[in-house]
Amino acid sequence: MQLSLDHLIIRSPTPTETLTQLAAQAGTPILADVECVSGVATGIVRAGSLDIEVVGIGDEPPQRPHGYGIGFVADGGLDEAVSHLRAMGFPTSPAPSVTIGPAAQRRTWRATQVHGLLPDPFPALTSRRRPGFRDRALERAAGALARVPPVARAATRRAGSSMVVVTEYAFDVHAWRSSVDSGPRVVAVHLGIAGHRRAWEQLPLAGDVPLHLEDDGLGVTRVLLARTPGMHERAFSIGDVAFEFVSRGRDIPHLQGL
Repeated sequence: MQLSLDHLIIRSPTPTETLTQLAAQAGTPILADVECVSGVATGIVRAGSLDIEVVGIGDEPPQRPHGYGIGFVADGGLDEAVSHLRAMGFPTSPAPSVTIGPAAQRRTWRATQVHGLLPDPFPALTSRRRPGFRDRALERAAGALARVPPVARAATRRAGSSMVVVTEYAFDVHAWRSSVDSGPRVVAVHLGIAGHRRAWEQLPLAGDVPLHLEDDGLGVTRVLLARTPGMHERAFSIGDVAFEFVSRGRDIPHLQGL
C-alpha cells in the first residue's frame, strides 16, 4: 500500500475571501465554491494534479489563514489503507460516507483521519485496532449524524491545529477535476512536522510525493508552483502560507527523502 498526495488544506477565518484570493493570485481555477459540508465550510481550487482546499472549521477560527494539513489517496481501497496504517501503529478514525450536491452533480467520498503525524490533530475518535464491526457501526452513525446540521456543527466545534486524511472517492474525481483548467502544477510542498520525523519516515509514501519535511513549524508553510512560460507570476502569501513560482529545472529545492 502506498499513499499519494491528493490535496492541501488551508484553514481560514474567511474561507470565501481566501479562496478568491488564492484563485486570483495563484491562477488556480475554482473547482468548488465554498459551501457547508457536515459542519465544515469548504471550497476547492485546482493546482495541476492536486487540489487546494480552503476550510472554515471550529468555533474559534484562527486569526489568519494557515496550512492546516494535507490529504492523501491510497493505491488500494480505503479499508485496506486503514488496516495497513493501524498495523503500522498509526491511529486512524472511522471513515463515514459524505455526500454533497444535487443528484446530477453528486459527489460522495469517505475519509479517515490519521493521527501521530502532526501535533494537536483534529480531535476525531481513533483506534489502532484492526478495523471491524465497531468501525462500520461508528461510520454509519457518524454518517447519519452528519446530515443533522446542529449535530454536525457540534462535532466540529474543536478543530485542533492540524489535519491529515486519507480519502477514497466514490465518484469520477478525475472527470470532475477536468471540468476546469488544470492551473499551475505544484512542484513542492514544505511541511512543518514539529519533530514527528520518525513517524513520517515510516509512512508508506509513493516515490513522487513532493514533500519537503521541516522539523520546525507546523503544517503547510510554503508551496512552490510551476511558472507558466511567458507569464510573470509574483510570489505572495496567504496568511502563514507562502506561494512562489519556479521555472522548470531551476530554483527547485532538493526534496528531502522520506
